[in-house]
Amino acid sequence: MTITARGLRTRPAACLAAAVLSLVVLSACGRAAPPSPGPVTPSAATSAEPPAEETPAVVPTRAPSPTSLPSPTPGPRIFTIGLVTMPGTLDPANALDRSALIIARHLYAGLTTFAPGSTWPMPALAETWDLSPDGLTWTFRLRRGAVFSDGSPVTAEAVRLNFERWLSAAPPGHYTFWRAVFGGFVGEQDATGEPLALLAEVTVADELTVALTLHRPDATLPNSLALPSFGIVNPRVFAAGSPAALDQTSAGAGPYVLAEAGQPDLVRLVRNVHYWGAAADPGWAAGPDELVFKVIPDDTQRLLALRTGEIEAMAEVNPADYATVSAPDSGTRLEFDPALNVLYLGINQAHAPWDQLECRQALAHALDRERYVRDYFPGDAQLATAMQPPTVWGFAPPHEDYVFDPALAREQWQTCLEAGIAPPASVTLYVPPIPRSYLPDPAGLGGAIRADLAALSLTVEIASPDWQTTWLADVHSGRADLFLLGWTGVNGDPDAFLCPLFCGREGAFNADADGNPIPPDADLAEVLRAARTTGDRQQREVLYAQAHKLIRANLPAVPLAHRQTAWAFRAEVHGYTPSPIESLFTGLVLP
Repeated sequence: MTITARGLRTRPAACLAAAVLSLVVLSACGRAAPPSPGPVTPSAATSAEPPAEETPAVVPTRAPSPTSLPSPTPGPRIFTIGLVTMPGTLDPANALDRSALIIARHLYAGLTTFAPGSTWPMPALAETWDLSPDGLTWTFRLRRGAVFSDGSPVTAEAVRLNFERWLSAAPPGHYTFWRAVFGGFVGEQDATGEPLALLAEVTVADELTVALTLHRPDATLPNSLALPSFGIVNPRVFAAGSPAALDQTSAGAGPYVLAEAGQPDLVRLVRNVHYWGAAADPGWAAGPDELVFKVIPDDTQRLLALRTGEIEAMAEVNPADYATVSAPDSGTRLEFDPALNVLYLGINQAHAPWDQLECRQALAHALDRERYVRDYFPGDAQLATAMQPPTVWGFAPPHEDYVFDPALAREQWQTCLEAGIAPPASVTLYVPPIPRSYLPDPAGLGGAIRADLAALSLTVEIASPDWQTTWLADVHSGRADLFLLGWTGVNGDPDAFLCPLFCGREGAFNADADGNPIPPDADLAEVLRAARTTGDRQQREVLYAQAHKLIRANLPAVPLAHRQTAWAFRAEVHGYTPSPIESLFTGLVLP
């Protein structure tokens, strides 16, 4: 399989005021004022010398010719974004919070990136890549002419040193995304002695060719390497042994470079004059010259800053403010990024009667899912028809969904009981005790599900113990009959949604007689394993279509909703491409 390069698109960001809500300060730190006009230059008519001799006759009066002014040099195009928190670090390998990941994405480029508005992996610093027949070696060919922000070339050796840094966790750091995606670090082993780390070796074939050899096949790698945490850093910086240096200097090959990060509430980026993607990215060339990220923790103050023009975009809009932002006379507008999550009702097949398909089908038809989305979300969710969001590639919705049909539910439940299944005295439904990003009203939704299941004469006991100490442990070890839970596929690959849930890695959906986790459906698990190990993207899409069909038929879980995230913009700002996986501001059109 060979992936070829395509044009890269990006979008712009902004600059921002230093004080909170003073209109005086707003005028000082919004757009840069144009320079004062230069000296007036007389026109040709008024500057011409008079003739040598003039007759004393009366000369008609002429209006003076208008003076011409030189065109003022335009000031930098500055775009200012209001964030909730300061980034914990600007080192992409150790970035965790949303602010850090957004900023790092504008400073650093990885081997791959995401196609605008989707989760498709596409070329970035790597122009092409291919996979060996055994599925263990990925070979990346780097883009000729790509350089870091200091002008030094991006080479295969620089890429190798980045992977060696991540694999060895040196200089010391959390490297949380590395562990989540690549399993572990050098020298770590599981109980059987197998290496935890997915990566076995990094080799350099020539100046622009680097190969990654894995311990086990993983077709999700191009998606994973597009995450901002795997942005390639100039080794000259981290080789000094202090990742903290990345909080004060730029060392990437992204569209912007760090210009200011010393203030407690502001990070300023300026255009990277060495950006390798400029020729293929007209949006970047016409977009903001500077991106300014200003921290305004309070929701009300952040919205007021947007409405008064102190900032031009804001993250994490409070749902209570959706109507205010969207009002026709507000001067602002609301943009929703597509969802990268799924909320579902999990069914534990290790507990009777949920090992019977007819009983699970009755359950699914008893749920009024459209009402759940309407009544228990603040207008930012959509009905889920599959166990991954529609904007994640590999999405294949079923031709028929489990529609709300209480009469059919009762009929199927009766069929289940007539097969000799004893009705349970009660059913334990685990409901999170606290709101989650994918579930803003857990108690309300749990109560609605309990009421709907009463149509099957089921007594539902809701359990909401402490989230950290008890709830998660109980659910993952299989103590629940039913449970409300959500999942986010971090790298945007369908495998990240489906295999963690249905390949048998936890006991929430099924377990053997000894309580050990097993897949809720053997055929589904086999399809998902095949999809994870083949490098043929078209074949993977075929396999994921099969997987969604099996999930619909065998019903290990009922998908409920996908919740979106909201951004607010000044109405005059255009060009933002909503994306399920990253927020980019490099191609914005400013007034």
